Amino acid sequence: MDVPFLDLQKSYKDLKPEIDRGIQRILDKGNFILGEELKCFEKNFAEYIGVDYFTGVGNGSDALDIALQALNLNKDDEVITQANTYIATCLAPIHNQCKLVLCDCNKETHQISIDDLEDKITTKTKVLIIVHLYGLVSDMDKICELCTKYNIILIEDVAQAHGASWKGKRLGSFGKMACFSFYPGKNLGAFGDGGGIATNNKVLHDKIRLLRNYGSVVKYHYDIVGRNSRLDTIQAAILDVKLKYLNANNEKRRKGANLYKQLLCDVDKIVFPEILEDSVPVYHLLVIKTKYRDDLQKFLKTKGIQIFIHYPITCGQAKCFQYLKPNVCPNAIELSQQILSLPLYPELSEESIKYVCDNIKDFFTSLNQRILKFDTIKTQSKNGVLHCLNQFNFNAKRIFYIDNFDTEPNNNRGNHANIDCNEFVFICKGSAKFSLTNQQNETITYFLGKNEGILINKLTWVEFNSDVSETILLVLCDTVYQEDGNINNFNDFLKYESD
Repeated sequence: MDVPFLDLQKSYKDLKPEIDRGIQRILDKGNFILGEELKCFEKNFAEYIGVDYFTGVGNGSDALDIALQALNLNKDDEVITQANTYIATCLAPIHNQCKLVLCDCNKETHQISIDDLEDKITTKTKVLIIVHLYGLVSDMDKICELCTKYNIILIEDVAQAHGASWKGKRLGSFGKMACFSFYPGKNLGAFGDGGGIATNNKVLHDKIRLLRNYGSVVKYHYDIVGRNSRLDTIQAAILDVKLKYLNANNEKRRKGANLYKQLLCDVDKIVFPEILEDSVPVYHLLVIKTKYRDDLQKFLKTKGIQIFIHYPITCGQAKCFQYLKPNVCPNAIELSQQILSLPLYPELSEESIKYVCDNIKDFFTSLNQRILKFDTIKTQSKNGVLHCLNQFNFNAKRIFYIDNFDTEPNNNRGNHANIDCNEFVFICKGSAKFSLTNQQNETITYFLGKNEGILINKLTWVEFNSDVSETILLVLCDTVYQEDGNINNFNDFLKYESD
């Protein structure tokens, strides 16, 4: 069974008659730029969001650029946004020659960290771009309070959150401006690029309309220096049809997300982002967090399940921003190494969701069968706690422990393979990461914590490290040490032929 990450053809088939009629109407009139269908969509979308004005532009990136341009910011002005966002959010301040300031995210919600946000605010902070990542919702009360307290202009990046709400109010209606993308894969997606800007401010609205059309409202009369960034009339007609079904499709996304959560609730090695009580998310992306992300992704791919990572590196790690010496955002970096986006779209069947979940559970069941856990037994003694692993038969001939870990990134404590020796490794203290590779060059990774152990069979290439310097590993071997019993070169390991 194949499960694609997204199926845009299905979404078109369901609405084909209405969409085709809208496109044919424009073809018959030949009014492709700034036509009546664009004006109609702009009006309808403004009403949907709950704002006075909405202007269609060429794409979501242009929407962010134009929104900042309309504010007439200075070179020393600072614009804050979060590090775990798509790069377009961060490019807008750079394009407007402002200073980009990156803020960390919250580990539980994956949204902006309000504590770190307040720490990053200075007297030069002029704008906050809040990103409603994955179609989830931040605490907009606290965000708005901070912006009021420090006199900061709030711009919402709603590219992934069409229709989401906070306390009954739609996202896109909280900020001075709100920027939308209608990229085909969005909850409200066009059949090409598209974007727009919402606002309740008439002055900003008029300026945005100038900026998107060369600085002109009346042809050949240019009031300011603008650009060419107009939402195509055909795309507007398509979006206007799809807008009528957005609420129903968002509800299907929520239903699908809830089914995933229900089916995976017993898998303790994955975590879904926390959903705030007063929010209604729209799940543009359904993201899970797991230390086993890379191995899980490889496994699901073999089962015909298409998954993606949004996003594998933070904006602070992007090569193009290194000259800015961006802030280190540890939560965002940790998430980028552990997040995985599962298939979710309105047309996705329950059968497909169950298939994905069954395979995720199979992966972790197989993983858990290799990890041996020591049970903690409370005793009457005041001198310690007994930890016991029952029904474990291992004929140890050599026992040693490893400590004093160097926790520098990518610094492996060991990499080797034993030719004739099986090992049992047990974590006495701290935690460690083990990557085990067989001679077919297939690797699986285990993250072990205190009181957990694993059996490592002979002729397995082992790499392990720890980010906790106090970690102690107890190692039991079923043969005595032999100098010629080890392989210390990975290529030699792959070539080695056992009997």
